[in-house]
Amino acid sequence: MLCIVFHHFSPVLAQTSPGFACDVSRNPEVKNFAFCNSLLDVKTRVEDLVKKLTIQEKIGFLVNGSHGVRRLGIPKYEWWAEALHGVSFYGFATHFANPVPAATSFPQVILTAASFNESLFEIIGKVVSTEARAMYNVGLTGLTFWSPNVNIYRDPRWGRGQETPGEDPLLSSKYAVAYVRGLQQRDDGDKNRLKVAACCKHYTAYDLDKWKGVERYRFNAMVTQQDLEDTFQPPFKSCVVDGNVASVMCSYNQVNGRPTCGGFDLLAGVIRGEWKLDGYIVSDCDSLKEMFYSQHYTKTPEETAALAIQSGV
Repeated sequence: MLCIVFHHFSPVLAQTSPGFACDVSRNPEVKNFAFCNSLLDVKTRVEDLVKKLTIQEKIGFLVNGSHGVRRLGIPKYEWWAEALHGVSFYGFATHFANPVPAATSFPQVILTAASFNESLFEIIGKVVSTEARAMYNVGLTGLTFWSPNVNIYRDPRWGRGQETPGEDPLLSSKYAVAYVRGLQQRDDGDKNRLKVAACCKHYTAYDLDKWKGVERYRFNAMVTQQDLEDTFQPPFKSCVVDGNVASVMCSYNQVNGRPTCGGFDLLAGVIRGEWKLDGYIVSDCDSLKEMFYSQHYTKTPEETAALAIQSGV
């Protein structure tokens, strides 16, 4: 699995036609590539693709704005799209235009979650993913959505609290699983294919934007192991273990003195090791830049990128 490091300075804008890989009409040679053979298992196809990529091409896939590999029939692709309560215009991948000038906007998540209705959470996810697929088919969005936000809402002064299911770890966990299933599960029951790819964010202990001169970019959350396990981790664990989410986003902040996107124990140890994530970990926007420039945790940008990748991003 190729890892993704989010870097928002290099957008790849949505196309007027969908970006399907392995398009024989555009590149006849792709019919001979094993990674284009849908009859083969995923592992075989991935190994074939990775083997064909150069070092520079692999590096090019480490950011959200991928410019593709024309010689292999891989089109450019923008990974950043949002769908917290409907397909959102926010994110480089999504553009509202004819024939889709708008999408359904459901209530903010904190209101929907107050219903305690798990079937409703999943149905909303299904509607959102259906509209997303339709928009993708006409080149107006991607298939990777960095939603839901399952951070614990502890203080009403937090400006992004309305994006979350609220303060309760159990309710947040139930919401995470149901909404992810609604986004990802196909109507035909094929468990080997996703309708769209969901992403549970922002991992972990992240619930502050700016307070008394401390910003989210350099905030250090001092959390006991018990509080981490009882309060902050349950929604993410449920997302991965029960929801089988495609990805998890690590946050800007530090936890007990270590950046989450550079925390081997949190990423490789917990998400990939204990919870067995079958997908990718993506950094939040400029998390790696802030790790170096704001937190001064690393000495060089190169060291920062290496630390993140070695930690599990």
